[in-house]
Amino acid sequence: MKTVKIVIAALVLIFIAVQFIPSGIPENKPEDDKSIANDSLVAGPVLEQFRKSCFDCHSNQTNLPWYSKVAPSSWLLAGHINEGRSYLNFSEWAAYSNREKIGLLDDIRNEVSSGKMPLKSYLLIHGEAKLGSAETSAILKWADEAMAGIID
Repeated sequence: MKTVKIVIAALVLIFIAVQFIPSGIPENKPEDDKSIANDSLVAGPVLEQFRKSCFDCHSNQTNLPWYSKVAPSSWLLAGHINEGRSYLNFSEWAAYSNREKIGLLDDIRNEVSSGKMPLKSYLLIHGEAKLGSAETSAILKWADEAMAGIID
């Protein structure tokens, strides 16, 4: 019994100690004119769906939940956010070249139509981010129109 108490005490101390390790979650930056929110091709409902389903990992406007302050979940969040922003950052949309935008639009189409995005792990906690058929269709239509506008 004494050994169990020692192990539990050690685990509690370790848990407390890891709270002092920085998470690496990037800070939010104010939106500017590079944001997709300023792109005239993004209709209101599509932009709002992006805000609900994509922006937490794919923009500089991440809404951090309470568990973002608790290790080790904060480390997992940091990894998702950093990876998401490095691949596609809607806050930097205007900074992408047309070639990059075409590739990203194609990727958005593939990820959304296959149901790979938003991530299932994200949807566990953010059920409102789930894309229904209407939302999926609207995003795919937007991607097609945006791609056509770039190619023309």
